[in-house]
Amino acid sequence: MALACLLAPAGCKSSSPKVQESFEQANARAKEEFASEKFGIFIHWGIYSMLGQGEWVLQTQGLKADEYKKLAGGFYPSRFNAAEWVSAFKEAGARYVCITSRHHDGFSMFDTAASDFDIIDATPFKRDVLKELADECHRQGLKIHFYYSLLDWTREDYWPLGRTGRDAGREFADAPGEAPADSLLTPEFWKEDALWQHYIAFMKQQLTELLTNYGEVGAIWFDGLWDREVQANGLDAATWDLQGIYDLIHSLQPGCLIGNNHHLAVYPGEDFQLFEKDLPGENTAGFSPDQVVTDKLPLETCQTMNNSWGYNIRDVYYKSPEELVDYLRHVNEMGANLLLNIGPRPDGTLPEEALERLRAIGASMSQ
Repeated sequence: MALACLLAPAGCKSSSPKVQESFEQANARAKEEFASEKFGIFIHWGIYSMLGQGEWVLQTQGLKADEYKKLAGGFYPSRFNAAEWVSAFKEAGARYVCITSRHHDGFSMFDTAASDFDIIDATPFKRDVLKELADECHRQGLKIHFYYSLLDWTREDYWPLGRTGRDAGREFADAPGEAPADSLLTPEFWKEDALWQHYIAFMKQQLTELLTNYGEVGAIWFDGLWDREVQANGLDAATWDLQGIYDLIHSLQPGCLIGNNHHLAVYPGEDFQLFEKDLPGENTAGFSPDQVVTDKLPLETCQTMNNSWGYNIRDVYYKSPEELVDYLRHVNEMGANLLLNIGPRPDGTLPEEALERLRAIGASMSQ
């Protein structure tokens, strides 16, 4: 892909929702509401669902990006029904839904002008599932949150490569030779590198779309900076222009909260702190050896129902309904929300095992 093509302009579709209150008022209100919500549903869904091996299949199976992208041509979730999903979540007592808008594979599950590798342009389905889900959440009184990956395994402007996605076969026709030595990856390099800065601009365009075309958004859920932890200045906020990204989000929707799953102390501009498969302050999953729990922001723990985030046809090892009910109560007792994950099937249905557990949680919360 030529850099000239990568730099082609693309517009957004509508203006952001009007907000009457100040940023400080909207942000404080949103944090207070989020801290009281207790329970949300996490959705990992994309073209990776078709292979039934989880959302990391491009990386774990050493697939090539060009071949992987062809999966989109067969993605047709004919049984997806946003109303049925949201009704099941609401009956379980969930107050919000967080869905993957773009995962590490680079596929966008929404209508974006920033890329053709999306559910409208690349699939025969031609329906914006994020729009349908957001609209249904608004109708039924649940908040919609969007997961958004800061790293990418298929785009050619995600350069130099991080520690994952190295075997995907990207050619980087516009890259100036081999990736620079680690000693050359200075703050100035990251700021001036044309490919990397184009990638930052691409993300800002997509985030603008998510925050202008889908109504009120409760939060943007970033999945960390860890891909560049092996590179000089790779975890610096300035390398990723976190301030610019966070300022953009808050300017478009002051009530939209920001969380980032980087397993570190919170960065300026973040509105809640995330814990992956762990209770706040613990490190049983091995992700958070250096994570310090803040006492100034709301907290959220994300957890799987089985052992997988994306649909995994072999993973039938679901936690029992009783175990999940107890876990939810324990998380809440520690002052955090539980974001409980479901990996929908490629046809758009939710596994019956997941629905059974949602019903059990709903019954427990109604007692």
